[in-house]
Amino acid sequence: MKFRIDKYLLKKTDELAFITVKKYGEFHLDGYEMPKDGLNVPIKNEVLVKGIKEKTAEHGVNSMSIADAMIYMIGIDSQFVYNEEYKKFLFALENKIDFNIRAYAGYMSRKYFELGETTDSLIYIKALVTLYPEDIEGLYNYAIVCQEVATTYQKDEDPKAMNDFLLEAGEKLEKIINMDESFALAYYHLGYHYYNQSQYIKSKVIWEEAMKLGLDEDIIAEIQENLGKMDYKVQYEEGYSLVFQGKFEEGLEKLLPLEEEYNDWWNLLFILGIAYKNMGEIDKARLYFEKILILRPKQVDTLVELALCEASSFNMERAVEILEQAAKLKEDPEILCNLGMAYLNVGNIDDAIYYIERAYELNPEDEITISCMRELGNYRIN
Repeated sequence: MKFRIDKYLLKKTDELAFITVKKYGEFHLDGYEMPKDGLNVPIKNEVLVKGIKEKTAEHGVNSMSIADAMIYMIGIDSQFVYNEEYKKFLFALENKIDFNIRAYAGYMSRKYFELGETTDSLIYIKALVTLYPEDIEGLYNYAIVCQEVATTYQKDEDPKAMNDFLLEAGEKLEKIINMDESFALAYYHLGYHYYNQSQYIKSKVIWEEAMKLGLDEDIIAEIQENLGKMDYKVQYEEGYSLVFQGKFEEGLEKLLPLEEEYNDWWNLLFILGIAYKNMGEIDKARLYFEKILILRPKQVDTLVELALCEASSFNMERAVEILEQAAKLKEDPEILCNLGMAYLNVGNIDDAIYYIERAYELNPEDEITISCMRELGNYRIN
């Protein structure tokens, strides 16, 4: 099983020490054959320190303390070089004594979760699902702990880490419902993941499925409230999806009814403008883009679209003026190419050369930029 959050846990290896156990040393476990070169086994630093303080260091290192640290290491790094040997050791130990690895890892995860130590909780539950990837309940608990860890990164204002843990949780929830289509709580939590990613149609579908599977009345009421609140967002997503599929009239049927109530929602106005522009109704498109710029004067994509409307109406001087504003806000190859071609159309070859060549410097592999460079070649003075 793959995990996207290993890198955030690797620092926890600082809490482990490693000792080399030789093949023919005193340490022996029935059912497990030590590699001929021995094995580096982990021990938690706290175990060693406690053994030293109590002058029982020789008893601090035993099968159970090694097993605990192995589970911990597997949970930290799913790609650790000795993991396969650790698994052999753990399963041999499980067969020898009354030791249930799955139950132990689950217990330790719950224990640390209740103590508020969510990273350690995550490590143990991650070890469980690494050792038992078919354990759906363990996978669900893993996703929930990932969500909890994400909130700590949110408080620490680390959006990259927060997003990685949320994506990890979402991926594992999707895995759960692929394994068990009746796992209602996985659908419930997954609905929030889609919602937070602005995938409102998927969120609606998954929440409606959750309600069919049977949940507590309070949770059903919560879902119904969410569905009511996001109905307009679902309609918007359906509309812009149709627009980007080239079904402009169908998209407008979805989007126009939203305009009266959400007339200051610039994203909605933008998609309406795009639809009309692609239908050739330039005057209508222009009105939407101009309205957005009243609300958000520095919205670069809107400036570019308005400039293209002006260019299609042969108002090239106005198109140049607007594209200059956009280029000052964002030095993007596409914007610079549009500006260069606009200058070319008004006969300003020097500025056209400057902006198109600058676009090529920024991204020499872009097909549009390469095409503009070819076009520019027809105007160069040999």
